[in-house]
Amino acid sequence: MPSRSFFVPMKTWVGRHRSYKQSIEGLHDFKVLVPASEAATRLQAYNDVTKEFQGLISQAIKRKKTLRAFGSSWSLSKVAVAKHELINTKPLRIGFTIPASQTSPNYAGDREKLRFLQCGFSIAETNSVLFKDRLSLKASGSNNGQTLPGVISTNTHGSAFRFGATPDFVVGIHLIVGPSRHVYLERASYPVIADSFAQALGAELIRDDTLFNAALVSFGSFGIIHGLMIEPRELFLLHAIRSFQPFNAALKSAISTLDFTGLDLHGEQASDLYHFQVTVNPNEGNPPPEAAVYLMFEKPWTENYEAPQWDDSASGPGASGLELMGSLYDMIPSVLSKLIKPLLNAQVRNQLAPYDMTVPTKDLFTGEKTQGPVFASGMGLPTPRALEALSIALNAYEEMGSVIPVLLTMRFVKGTKALLGFTKFESTCVLEVDGLNNAKTRAYAKQVWKGLEEAGIPFTMHWGKFNSFLNKTRVRNMYGDDNVDKWIESRESLLTSEVRKVFTNDFLQSVGLAT
Repeated sequence: MPSRSFFVPMKTWVGRHRSYKQSIEGLHDFKVLVPASEAATRLQAYNDVTKEFQGLISQAIKRKKTLRAFGSSWSLSKVAVAKHELINTKPLRIGFTIPASQTSPNYAGDREKLRFLQCGFSIAETNSVLFKDRLSLKASGSNNGQTLPGVISTNTHGSAFRFGATPDFVVGIHLIVGPSRHVYLERASYPVIADSFAQALGAELIRDDTLFNAALVSFGSFGIIHGLMIEPRELFLLHAIRSFQPFNAALKSAISTLDFTGLDLHGEQASDLYHFQVTVNPNEGNPPPEAAVYLMFEKPWTENYEAPQWDDSASGPGASGLELMGSLYDMIPSVLSKLIKPLLNAQVRNQLAPYDMTVPTKDLFTGEKTQGPVFASGMGLPTPRALEALSIALNAYEEMGSVIPVLLTMRFVKGTKALLGFTKFESTCVLEVDGLNNAKTRAYAKQVWKGLEEAGIPFTMHWGKFNSFLNKTRVRNMYGDDNVDKWIESRESLLTSEVRKVFTNDFLQSVGLAT
């Protein structure tokens, strides 16, 4: 088959949110292929790309170049870029259902639900494919533009506090780890496929919990993720409600204990709660009188469903603070004073307007419409210390003595098994600082990071958001020597030293994970 890849010389790569510029030499792109209906033809096309990936790695070794595969360039940090060449994976979208004969007899899940998807699938495209089969992802971020490997590799989290983050629905990883080696990874404790599936890919099958949990959140440094085996669930609806509630004892208890007694659940049952999120505006006071509370309750799917009307110019109903602040980019004066605070607060309130709708996740967490350069930082910490962390963030804002367009959001996620998953705590609260990307916002976030550290609150940082606070010592303090060492050893076992050089970037070196 003729090569699908081609090289585009390029001097600079700019991240999607304009948070960084990276000098590069060029971009490897792929011609778009219309997937064939026959599984054998699609498999051959998939395997041909494996060979092309191996060829790119071989060339990089010979020419002493660094490589990094990327999808939507969603990350705000430089976690997913290299100084020489990038690989655009978005045109690579071949999907497979898995015959029962190619699953392990010891697989404990529902064989009919398994899907194997190539690396270019965005969350939106994945949602569309699954929806046709009346299936759904088990967790989602706040929007749907990222590719599957992108959300997995940086531990995009959402707020499915009884399930977990996006890496937790992945049960198999096809990794291209060298010019002549590619592997299919899954956990030994959770076998999914039969040997014949890996053989059809031409991949070496490895069942190892530590290797799998290391590769799961590895931000492109374990080679090229070519395909992911995901475990969807049955299609379901979410009764999503956003409202302002008093920042009172009932809400504080829900934040710190996930006990929803006394909280206004709008007539729903706490046992049905799927997503819990709280957003506060520090410009409304310390503590603020009210918070925007997102409650999403699981409901069974109905074929009578009709998608609700939503203003296409507005942020999606499941929008994060990053999107909400980005939408205010053109509305906020360049010079802010305390006199402008009422206008700013009114605009924020408008962005957080209440709603009540019942929708599937594909219509709730939609495309991001951010207009300008935005700032976002996410800190994972133990839920019992969430209120303390929020207080530190509010106090730091008060001490700044400035008016900054910024939101503080708490989302709650069940802990992940990924060795370097930042949602590592058994019950993780992700405290998010979202605003416009300017010197004052960056200085404020730094004060929050320092405040958490000085208070002795254990925390991690979202790999794909602003995280310049990370260094070698802090990464080891956050994840423990044992997890970091296992992650590094796993990378060394899969990649030869010459291949590790290809997939090492400045970010990896700065946080002490490169060998």
